Amino acid sequence: MNLREKLLSFANAYSAEMDHTGIDDDELRSINHPIVFVFLGDQSVEALEAVHALNSTKWNNSAGVVYLHIGTKAHAARDNVYGWSLPTSSEDKRSLRPSIHEQFYADESKLLELNVTLRRMNSRISEFGRMYTHLQRLNIAVVTCLDDPSNVLLPEISVLMQTIFGEQFRSVAIDLYGLLEEKAVGEQFALQASLGVSFLRELDMYQSRDYQFDGMLQVTGEGVRLPVVHSPSPLFDVVYLLSDKDERGIFADHGMQGSYETICNLNLLKNRKTMNELDPKHGAYNNQHFKQNATPPDGDGRVYASAGFSKVKRPNPAIALTVLYHMYRHLLERMKGNAELGTGFVQELLDLEPQRWDHDIRSLLPDRERAVAGMFGLLHDNVSLSDLQSMTLRQAESALYGGNAQFFFDTNIVRVLDKAFVDRDFGGGLKKKLDNRIIDHPLYGFYAAYLCSADGVSGNLIHELQEYVKEAAKLLEQGQEELEQLYADRMEDQPFAKVSFWGRITNKTSVKSLSRPLLELIYGMKLDLLLQEMKLKLLKLYLHELENLHERAKPFVARLHQMEKTLQDASRGSISMTSDYLSRNINEYYRHGVEQIVTELENRRGAQVYFEERQMGNVSQLLVQGEDHLLERLIGMARREVFVQPLFQKTFEDELLERANVAASYDNREVLSKEDLFRDLYSTLENEAAIRADVYHSTHKHRYIEKYFFGDYESEFIRYAFAIDQGSRAYKLGCVQEMKHSGIEKLNIMGGFRIEDLMYYRNGKRYYDTYLQNGFVFHSMNNV
Repeated sequence: MNLREKLLSFANAYSAEMDHTGIDDDELRSINHPIVFVFLGDQSVEALEAVHALNSTKWNNSAGVVYLHIGTKAHAARDNVYGWSLPTSSEDKRSLRPSIHEQFYADESKLLELNVTLRRMNSRISEFGRMYTHLQRLNIAVVTCLDDPSNVLLPEISVLMQTIFGEQFRSVAIDLYGLLEEKAVGEQFALQASLGVSFLRELDMYQSRDYQFDGMLQVTGEGVRLPVVHSPSPLFDVVYLLSDKDERGIFADHGMQGSYETICNLNLLKNRKTMNELDPKHGAYNNQHFKQNATPPDGDGRVYASAGFSKVKRPNPAIALTVLYHMYRHLLERMKGNAELGTGFVQELLDLEPQRWDHDIRSLLPDRERAVAGMFGLLHDNVSLSDLQSMTLRQAESALYGGNAQFFFDTNIVRVLDKAFVDRDFGGGLKKKLDNRIIDHPLYGFYAAYLCSADGVSGNLIHELQEYVKEAAKLLEQGQEELEQLYADRMEDQPFAKVSFWGRITNKTSVKSLSRPLLELIYGMKLDLLLQEMKLKLLKLYLHELENLHERAKPFVARLHQMEKTLQDASRGSISMTSDYLSRNINEYYRHGVEQIVTELENRRGAQVYFEERQMGNVSQLLVQGEDHLLERLIGMARREVFVQPLFQKTFEDELLERANVAASYDNREVLSKEDLFRDLYSTLENEAAIRADVYHSTHKHRYIEKYFFGDYESEFIRYAFAIDQGSRAYKLGCVQEMKHSGIEKLNIMGGFRIEDLMYYRNGKRYYDTYLQNGFVFHSMNNV
């Protein structure tokens, strides 16, 4: 999992936690009666996965819900999800639906398998008995796509389930949720429309008050068949038709996702626990009441319903990512501050003070005098005193010793010093100090290593070393020039070579008495130059180690900044995906909030609280392990120290109002009043909860609507919503009590329209008729 995926996972987890806050103690978030969801057809797999996930987050006793998928494709393995594969049928598009129907009856082994599966589900439901208040009633929710050919089996599946489950439950009610995807862009749009229309025509028959069904669909292991019977009455309690296009003609941004949420909330509304003490004025849902009002008294019962669902919620993913970004930004600022150490401090920290360099070089040659004194025992050639005095120092050395003096110096001093220099491993020693005292130090790390070794920055350590290297090289060059000048001087001009007149006539001045001071003068200077050369070598070595340090630290510092950009991009991306109305000032509001929280934390526990072991610890070591380790620590600190603060415990309305006005004080924007906020919220919820069915209004004579908010009806907003059109509203308004504070949801339900009122049916009917004329068969003999 890469960094962006981890960020998304965290944001979603935080959002789920915030959405779930208070739910564990909210009994009203549980369903009262057992529910079985049936997803008929391959096209319903997406709906199965979405509804399963939504139920798991919305209902406390969702673990007791059982699911069945019927189709030709395997479904993803999930808790309590059963599957039954359809018998193999003809792939001829001209007779696909009738072929599926025919094979269903012909394949007895598959029918037995379906019977066994349903009975296993029946037993499984019994195991969850303690999760429900009542076990007298079972609700079955059948979900299918209108253009899925498998729904030709809808009456067989429904009646068989009603019969088998009816052996355990006194009452079995079945609702149908038909999904319409009207945004057809594929080449088979006409065939899909024809399949959908054929199903709607059959559905109209199923919902007739005189519809009846009987068939030998119960099969035992011995091959004995028993009948299943549906007495004259509509097959389904309520049929909901949900499209990706609403009654305004607007297609949903996220396809059918809104319809899946509608299915989940409709089932919660119909099956939730209710408390006797609920105030009647808040309009608890009554399914019988809705059916009666949605059905014309003079009609034949073939009326349908649709619904629209909307939610406005605190943009928790964007908030979570924005908080992480600003925490990390503050962490980087603290790291930068800690990294500005000062040259003198770094030199002392690393034992790189100038006086130490001379000491380290001198320590390579403990006894300087003895090193040169060893040369005094060298034998010299016979040279007359008068000849010697007429020579230069270079000529004198050559005449006396040839190359022996230089050889002795190279062998016994230069090589010894070179070996001692290598053995001391000054570079390795500095590298260890850099690692131990800077990189591994939780307050300094790669950032400090990078800054103190940055080239071209006046005043930092590497700049100082560069200056010292220039100075040492210049001194060495001057010394070498002086040595050359010394070699060019004549012996007779040297103080030690002055011979008195008396010395000459008595012959008391010997060549030997001149050779020692000659060697001492020349090789004393050569030793000084050698030590200066060693110092320059040492400084260059230190400079090289610092340059290496910079190159080592550079990619890590780049990764620190890249991680900041990744967090910023994730925050901005999440904010941009939130509606403009709900995303106002997220960055400004939570930047200020994080700064306040972190400042208070630093005041209470010290400025370096970030780098405590239980918090971030050593950021550099975490980065070596990988950005994911650094991110995990940051998330852990955010959860412990930031997300627990009161700033994140506010109600949805209060947080949104404060955030909307966070910038008013400094840019003179008009302050958003609470009433303005509530009006905007109400309008947004109502618009987004538009009915998910495009109905032809001129023929829709009987339109009955109920609207329900999901939230705390003691909150100011819910009281505002109930007061808006009190006394004049033409619809029933209710509130589903929920204790969560992260948002508000709304469910609008509309019933009373007929199949002919649907624009989907009107537009698809001409394709259907044309395909029939071209030899296509959409119905079996049993459901014509």
